[in-house]
Amino acid sequence: MSYFRNFFGPGGESEKETGDEVVEKLVLRLECSTSIEDRRDALKALRSMSKSCRLSVATLGLNYYIEILATETDVKELVGLILEILSECLSSDDETVEHDELGSQLTAMLLNKPEFLNAMFRILEIPDFLVRRNAVQLMTTLVRHCHKEVQDAVIAQPMAVSKIVDLLHENREVIRNNVVLLLTELARGDTALQKLLAYENTFQLLFDIIDQETADSIVVEDCLFVILNLLKRNSSNQEYFREASLVTRLTELARMFLCPPEDSPEYLVTEWPEQKTSNFIFILEIVRSLVSPVDNIHSTIHAAQKVLMQSKMLDLLSMVLMNDFGVSVEVLSESIVTVSEIIRGNYSCQDFFAHSSLNETHRSSLLVLLKAMTVDKQHFRVRSSVFYCFISFLFDNLNGKTQTVESLLPSENQEEESYAIGQHICLAILSTESVQVWFGACILMHCLIDADDLKTQLLRVQLSVNDSEIPSSLLTHISRQLINLGPRKLQVRCSILMLLATWLHNCNPAIDAFLSSEENLHFLTTEMMDHGSYDVNEGENQLVRGLIAFLLAICINDWKPENPEKKVSFTQLIDRRVGKERLAEALDAFSRSEFYIHAAQRPQPLAKNPQELKIEYQFTKLFKQLEADLLKTLRPNGDVQPSKVSETVVSSYKKLIKQQDDTIAALSQELAALKTSGGKTEQNGVLSQPEYHIMESQNNHLIENLKAELAAKDAQIVELSDAYVWVEQAKAMNEKWQTEVATLQGWLQQWQNYHIEQLPNPYDTYCQQLTAECRNYETQLAQGWSSYEQLTAQFAAQTKELENCKIQVGNLQRELIYAQKPQQFSPEKYASGNEKYEKLVKEHDDLLLLLAEQDTKIKHFKQRLKEHGEDVSDNETDA
Repeated sequence: MSYFRNFFGPGGESEKETGDEVVEKLVLRLECSTSIEDRRDALKALRSMSKSCRLSVATLGLNYYIEILATETDVKELVGLILEILSECLSSDDETVEHDELGSQLTAMLLNKPEFLNAMFRILEIPDFLVRRNAVQLMTTLVRHCHKEVQDAVIAQPMAVSKIVDLLHENREVIRNNVVLLLTELARGDTALQKLLAYENTFQLLFDIIDQETADSIVVEDCLFVILNLLKRNSSNQEYFREASLVTRLTELARMFLCPPEDSPEYLVTEWPEQKTSNFIFILEIVRSLVSPVDNIHSTIHAAQKVLMQSKMLDLLSMVLMNDFGVSVEVLSESIVTVSEIIRGNYSCQDFFAHSSLNETHRSSLLVLLKAMTVDKQHFRVRSSVFYCFISFLFDNLNGKTQTVESLLPSENQEEESYAIGQHICLAILSTESVQVWFGACILMHCLIDADDLKTQLLRVQLSVNDSEIPSSLLTHISRQLINLGPRKLQVRCSILMLLATWLHNCNPAIDAFLSSEENLHFLTTEMMDHGSYDVNEGENQLVRGLIAFLLAICINDWKPENPEKKVSFTQLIDRRVGKERLAEALDAFSRSEFYIHAAQRPQPLAKNPQELKIEYQFTKLFKQLEADLLKTLRPNGDVQPSKVSETVVSSYKKLIKQQDDTIAALSQELAALKTSGGKTEQNGVLSQPEYHIMESQNNHLIENLKAELAAKDAQIVELSDAYVWVEQAKAMNEKWQTEVATLQGWLQQWQNYHIEQLPNPYDTYCQQLTAECRNYETQLAQGWSSYEQLTAQFAAQTKELENCKIQVGNLQRELIYAQKPQQFSPEKYASGNEKYEKLVKEHDDLLLLLAEQDTKIKHFKQRLKEHGEDVSDNETDA
């Protein structure tokens, strides 16, 4: 016992020792007794002490427990008690699994015995209720303590996955629900195990369980959580999920939540219970796991988007978005985010969503989105989700971007709804609410990304704050607004600077218009120089200076005026007032700022309140795309080759880590040798007492030095390992960007083709004439085709009638030939006729003979009647 006590930590002395003695006696009784009843009583006593004496109950009887589980599975009562004892010993009521060190150590001891897990998988097949329930609960506890180890054991054990999944067929709900809980723990983090579970029809079985439960059942949440774990970041399972038509089952499940049948008790309930809300959000998370732009590659996302539209999931969630069901804010916002990721980057889904509308008012979904986004009383979570949905509609959708920009332009033939969309965007930009201006500016920014032609079109947009004011261009308005704000409203300033930078990139007319105002240039250069005069923190100051530096760098890099001297004077002015090196430093600092890192994590805004919205995700991608070129312009002599440097750094780190590993191994061996020699010296007692103390002191000093050196080396290795991980992540990110660039190049070719189709053509009139003639010919062709079909039908009827006539003529000809053909003598027919004649003659003679006999009998009977006095007539007819 002292060994286990020292290994697992100190405990109480008197009370614990008394408890340990009792446990020792019970274990001895379990070992020595041959009676099942006696062993059962011992196990029951151990079960009662398993909470108070976890260590002793688990360790002292461990070998006997495993022996019984391995060899006496037919004694179900003993097996059930042992499983329950082990579950009690491994779990603590006072601590969570993460902080229960004793439970983790005991679990490791169990897993180190191979016969234990083999016995556990055999026990799962025993149908006894207590045995199966306790076995599933013990497996769940094991997974919680040693997650990876149990997963590896399940994969290595033949048929283990099948045995676990088969338990989902269990009719006893307690066991079935415990199996679902086991799968929630088992399915996390291991792609190979997730694939095995999917191939065992786990998805279908979980959906069958969900169908048996109510919408507000906690079991539904557990089942959906397992499905989510099996799908998240697992492209193979996602493909299986799509091909097995399970998206359709998921859609029907969502429809049952939103539109319960009339005979259901949930039909008349207007407010959802908390559990039902949680279950529906899990359904939405499953959908998002299929189309998440962060966790999946483009091809997988596109296939999932197609299936979700075909299964009517997009249609159903669009109805939720337009608030047809009156759901809560939480459900509404999560539904909007889900719709956003379904339509993001898929033109078919985007077009379908744009044409969906409310049944009563026929307002399009886009107009509903903008109205919800521009209402300041609307919940911020909903407004943020709506903004994400609208920019997802614009993502890689050149047609949608064009329509949005055209809704801002004056036109006589513009539709009322299209005009309303542009009006809401303008109202957002003119709003006094900071977050509304941020939303409107970012929407316009998304319209201009990868759409250089629209940047020139946007220069035609005119705005006026009130009717008495002369309208000014949108570019002039936002530039003036930026100057008038000064240090106030950081959020608005960030949004305007992002819009300006995106607008001016690759748009020479926009740069001309912007730099034509000396006021704009003076403001930007002053902001770069006087950044310390405002009462803002360093992070916000770094943010604004980075955006201004990005805007000025774009002007330097992209401006190509008709008079080259303007570009030279502009560049000299920037050098004199600010300096290119200062701009480059501001760009470097911006990419390392907290706001930039936070915004670059995912396309969906992660802000919890309006004030946190500063930088937009798509802008960070644009910044990352242009940063290297802009720095090369600002630092023409700074030849940097990041890829070669990174490879060199990684190589040096690898060599250094290998050297440190060798050093650690050598020091460890030296330390072990010193300990061994010290132990031998102490045992042999060769040294005298003073010599021993001197050598011991020297050894201790040397050991301390080695430990200190080892700790320093470990710290250095940790730092180098972190740097190596950072470089590897950078390389992975670089590969990801290269893949996205290849994808975007393909899309760019499609959009260029679309642009070519939209360009004005001088031969349009001639084409219209040809089109009219073509339509005329098509009409004539249709009429001719109709006449041809009628004549063909008549010809077919006449042909059929002619065929019938031919058949009748042929029959008549055959009858005529047969009738005209002379009769020929046939010996066979003559012989047959002769036989028939002779037979008839013979039959005739026989009949005559019978009649004669009959007549004789009649006469005889008449004579007898007369003898008896009867009056008999001689007439034969009377007789």
